[in-house]
Amino acid sequence: MADVWKYTILALDIAGYFFAFLLIPRIILERRHPSATLAWMLGIALLPLIGVPLYFLIGVRRIRRHIRAKIATVGPVASSLSHRLRPEELPSVLSTLCGRVLVAAGTPPPTEGNRVTFLRGGDEAYDAVLSLIGSARDHLHAQFFILDVDPVGRRFIQALAARAREGIRVRLLLDAVGSWRALRRTVRPLRDAGGEVAAFLPAFPLHRRWSAHLRNHRKLLIADGRKAFTGGMNIGKKYMGPKTAKEQWRDVAAVIEGPALPDLQALFLDDWAFSTEETLPAGVFFPAPVRFTAGEPPPCTLQVAASGPDRAARPIYEGVFAAFAAARRRLWIETPYFVPDDGIGAALRNAALRGVDVRLIVPGTSDLRIVSLAGRSYFDEMMAAGVRIFLYRATNLHTKLLVVDDDVGVIGSPNVDMRSFFLNFELGVFLYDRPQIEAMAAVFRGDLEKSEPVDPVRFARRSRSLQLLEDTCRIFSPLF
Repeated sequence: MADVWKYTILALDIAGYFFAFLLIPRIILERRHPSATLAWMLGIALLPLIGVPLYFLIGVRRIRRHIRAKIATVGPVASSLSHRLRPEELPSVLSTLCGRVLVAAGTPPPTEGNRVTFLRGGDEAYDAVLSLIGSARDHLHAQFFILDVDPVGRRFIQALAARAREGIRVRLLLDAVGSWRALRRTVRPLRDAGGEVAAFLPAFPLHRRWSAHLRNHRKLLIADGRKAFTGGMNIGKKYMGPKTAKEQWRDVAAVIEGPALPDLQALFLDDWAFSTEETLPAGVFFPAPVRFTAGEPPPCTLQVAASGPDRAARPIYEGVFAAFAAARRRLWIETPYFVPDDGIGAALRNAALRGVDVRLIVPGTSDLRIVSLAGRSYFDEMMAAGVRIFLYRATNLHTKLLVVDDDVGVIGSPNVDMRSFFLNFELGVFLYDRPQIEAMAAVFRGDLEKSEPVDPVRFARRSRSLQLLEDTCRIFSPLF
């Protein structure tokens, strides 16, 4: 028996070193940060039985997707070129720069004549979601990172199921990790009513397409290809509800109408095709866009940007970095999770050193303690450069909002952290007109009034043990 175990261990060692030999060139070609590349190489070479499985579990940062080209040909054709703008036609130097970078990184050109309605609380979002579901006449497309198993999550499914029974085509795409509980039973009424439900990237290796850590963080609900709900809110009582409750998180979202809808629709169809291999399901998905020329809210120019580990470039990261680097007057950031990489961190510090008004609002008490600790490890260097940091105290903060000068605003699913920029599938909307940017700035000012400024001197006096814990969490921050 001892010989059997000995030869089994020997065989496993040989197999481990064989896979290590194959993996190390792949890791080098991934062009990670040199320290990360070296860490993976050493881990796999010295402990292949642990390092090789761990790499496939959390180390893979790119996936291949072969379906996008079939979907991408549909949206741009359906959206009349008369609604598209070249980046050079955007209203300011900063917006032109940002738009040019996004287009070069693979994002569709901006569209003008859209209508954006900001939803400043969970009650407004709840009403907007149910109204959007009730307005559909042909189809409803929804994708969310989290569908909570609670009264709001069940009400959402009931509303979709009711429309499916009326003959509306309903497709719901949920992240397999973020919504794993809902995918077990909560969505059953929708399936029973004839709606379609799919899971994005199951976490278990028994599936042909799987990943334990590459998650779809997008939030999107589309009715008939004419109107869409998007932003940072998931579906659950923490995020929205018929009444604003004390325990409800602070969050914002938006309803978008107009020529930008084909870009949002194409994104959903692409994710749906990846998850189901149904490339062009039945339905009229790209109706002639409505162009708004008057009324409230005023029409605006915007650009839909999607990022993910299946793309050669990282459009959201590149667009945000370009805006940060070119800011001249103000750079206001509101994010629940702040873990910048070297580039974003340097851009923020440099902006503050140039005299830009750089303000950052983060949660006073975060739902993810380890991420909060990692983010706090950056506070000293940020504040030393002149960045002003505020802790939101009213409730947990989940708002994702960027305001750069009077020229660029960003709302959507990405946080200002490495997971959003490099690992997650994300959706961001870049806005380029002053009325919408000022509306976002008003949201920021309102949240600032409920926030407590971080005193650099007092913060520097925190205990050495706490600093050690923060720096330890920072080491593992690319995995969060």
